[in-house]
Amino acid sequence: MKHIRMIAAGAIAIGLAAGATAQSGDTISNTAAVYATFQSDVTDIKTNPLSSAGDIDDALNNLGGQNSDQLTKGWIAYSALVASQDPEYRAAVRDIESFYGRETLMTGLKNDARYARTLGGGNNAVSSALTATEADSIRLNSAAAYVKEQAYSLQGKGWAKAKIGNSGAKATRLNSQQLAGRAAKGTLIAALGSSEADSLLVGAGRLGAPSLWETMTGAASVVRVPTIVRTGFTTGKKRVKGGKEPIADQIATLAAYRVIGSTGANAGQLNSAMSERETSGCMKMAQLNLQQCVAAAHQQYEVPFCIGEHALADVGSCIGNVYQ
Repeated sequence: MKHIRMIAAGAIAIGLAAGATAQSGDTISNTAAVYATFQSDVTDIKTNPLSSAGDIDDALNNLGGQNSDQLTKGWIAYSALVASQDPEYRAAVRDIESFYGRETLMTGLKNDARYARTLGGGNNAVSSALTATEADSIRLNSAAAYVKEQAYSLQGKGWAKAKIGNSGAKATRLNSQQLAGRAAKGTLIAALGSSEADSLLVGAGRLGAPSLWETMTGAASVVRVPTIVRTGFTTGKKRVKGGKEPIADQIATLAAYRVIGSTGANAGQLNSAMSERETSGCMKMAQLNLQQCVAAAHQQYEVPFCIGEHALADVGSCIGNVYQ
């Protein structure tokens, strides 16, 4: 499916110079770009109605072919990018680093999973990340409803009523894609790793702001993000749901690494802060259900329902299960 370049008044453009390639930034933003890629594919399916069996296959491969562990890490990394914008939290992390030294701060982050959130502004920083997650969850459920509606409307199209040759083989290929995962798009790696990224992320966690991805998409060589506006669909600061405190602690820890520069942390520390078993398990179950749904499909128009229900709505529920 083709990517739509979204241009609006006051848009901030992050582009790659002619002939340049996307350079890797820090580990956190690079990991977040996997989640950004998934959300970019959500934009595609929201803005491009399914008009052929090839479109359906592309949507299934792009949205359903994510690796659950990688997508979970990407979501937590993105949440940390948003959390790291809180000014009080940024100041508290830098004050600790300045007073005690970076090595002492890094040791605290490594040895105590709860330490980062106890710093000034820690809870507010996480709340901003959860606000952004709520907006993303709402977006995924909206996209799911749109795609499932197409599953019904396509029943009147001749091509969509065509039999699927081997739905079991399609499900098997999907499983292989999920095991491998999808690489992040170069434009999104460049965007999140650029010096302008913070000016975009700071608005993502504000009350009433829409999902950042609602107005952001990767084009051939540029990412355009219209100025975020308030919509008022949030009701107040998001709190961590009972039993989800460890996820909030991970977001705060990763945000602290982002503030002081993640190059100071080794790969094991960063991976530990980004790995989250419960959400990944939820996404794995969604993917299993997607495979089973596809395997049971007999006609082309049935597959969009599988995509909407399991590659979109279920993922929205998985990330939406951390706040209240």
